[in-house]
Amino acid sequence: MAGFSEDELGALGRLAPMEGLPGAAFASLLDTVERLTVPAGRVLFRRGERDDSLLFLLSGAVDLADAQYDVKPIVAGTPEAAFPLDEASPHRFAAVATAPCVLAKLSRDALDLALTWGQAGETVVSVLSEAREGAGDWMAGLLASPVFSMVAPAQLQALFAAFEPVSYRAGEAVIREGETGDYFYVVQQGTCTVTRAGVPDALAMLKAGDTFGEDALISGAARNATITMVSDGRLRRLDKDAFRGLVEEPVLSRVQASDLSNFRSLGLKVTIVDVRSEAEHAHDPFPQSVCIPLRTLRERMGELPLEGTLLTVCDGGRRSRLAAFLLIGAGYDVRVLERNEDRPRERRLEESKGP
Repeated sequence: MAGFSEDELGALGRLAPMEGLPGAAFASLLDTVERLTVPAGRVLFRRGERDDSLLFLLSGAVDLADAQYDVKPIVAGTPEAAFPLDEASPHRFAAVATAPCVLAKLSRDALDLALTWGQAGETVVSVLSEAREGAGDWMAGLLASPVFSMVAPAQLQALFAAFEPVSYRAGEAVIREGETGDYFYVVQQGTCTVTRAGVPDALAMLKAGDTFGEDALISGAARNATITMVSDGRLRRLDKDAFRGLVEEPVLSRVQASDLSNFRSLGLKVTIVDVRSEAEHAHDPFPQSVCIPLRTLRERMGELPLEGTLLTVCDGGRRSRLAAFLLIGAGYDVRVLERNEDRPRERRLEESKGP
């Protein structure tokens, strides 16, 4: 990040995707933002072009033109400008600056990473723990959880052999908020406390049999809490590569948006769960979906039907994968819905035009 004025930084913070981002996640994202200045008449992108970045309008005005040459003006500071200028790739619209503009250019992947970090909420304490409270043996406890029960029997020996025993002293941090995730943990002996910067009280206490750490491994986002030993203890940990190969890949099934009609033609009951924020969902709703943001998923998952299949969806994929893992841990049948690049938008340009 370089060269942004105070007003421009304020405009960045008011963009819809930034809503609710914790300070550390927002600061990390700002380090990746590029400031662009363009004159009136400059073409920003053309219809059909692919782009790994997103453009946000901080000042000035831009016209978006669709395939029928219908034009929608976007003016900085308006509700429409709180979202990317045509987030689709390939682009469905051409964009031309109609006044001198300042734009923020963000990597799609960096934004998805920051949103997952910011919206993961209280998911640091795994739902897996709740399914097996009171389990005395850590291996038997894991097998009693819906997630690990889905691992093929032939893989169980390799899975348990991959867990490494580690010991910690009272007061020692096991993971720290903001760090990159590298292990999934099971508490074998002892107790831990879960804390987050800016929150005065502990979020949770973890005991033997509880698990944590899978959120950062699945999403790739930074750790969203610090976990510290209250007593001397012994944990088992599984490194990132082993977790992905032995747990995530076998457990998380994926379907394409183009396969939805096949699901329904077979008479299967499907509920699509959009785990983006309410603002993202309202701006670009996935057809026939319900919106339960990732940050509120643990509290609201009881609203979802236990019968049938849930399909979790977002934009970049990280939030939907993490949501699917949490829902599987709670006993739901879940798939990750991958959005086809050429899927039809429910909101067309002409539908968003004013009178």
